Amino acid sequence: MAPGLLENIRSVLRRSMVREFLAEFLSTYVMMVFGLGSVAHMVLGEKLGSYLGVNFGFGFGVAMGIHVAGGISGAHMNAAVTFTNCALGRMSWKKFPVYVLGQFLGSFLAAATTYLIFYGAINHFAGGNLLVTGSKSTANIFATYLPEHMTLWRGFLDEVFVTGMLQLCLFAITDKNN
Repeated sequence: MAPGLLENIRSVLRRSMVREFLAEFLSTYVMMVFGLGSVAHMVLGEKLGSYLGVNFGFGFGVAMGIHVAGGISGAHMNAAVTFTNCALGRMSWKKFPVYVLGQFLGSFLAAATTYLIFYGAINHFAGGNLLVTGSKSTANIFATYLPEHMTLWRGFLDEVFVTGMLQLCLFAITDKNN
């Protein structure tokens, strides 16, 4: 590599928006790889995995994501967290699309990584079919779905409430005056 090219790369990486994008990308990737991996283990391992394992997987992923990016971007790892910080004036709106793009791409790459790592197990478990519903569905490794008894409106309210609780806890933890 030419010395001029390396210096150009270093110059770009010194820009705060680029660093914050990469921080959100990497922290979200780390969180989601641990989380989705634990879900894949639970789903594909049938009786071997548990919801407790998923909780620990995501919890460890969040902790490691914070270590990866907390000092650079705050490690939001969630578009709702970024939106709330912008809406309350804690960060500039011009950063919103940068953070959300990093989070989206980090999540997508984590899902692709999990799919590739568990490709053989997914095909074996589902009999070569990629199913969204049923006892052999594997889509629930990568996304959450409403239970049959829950309406779309109730699911929406549930997500709003849980996201609000997350944000309340994050503000309580990060408030220097608390």
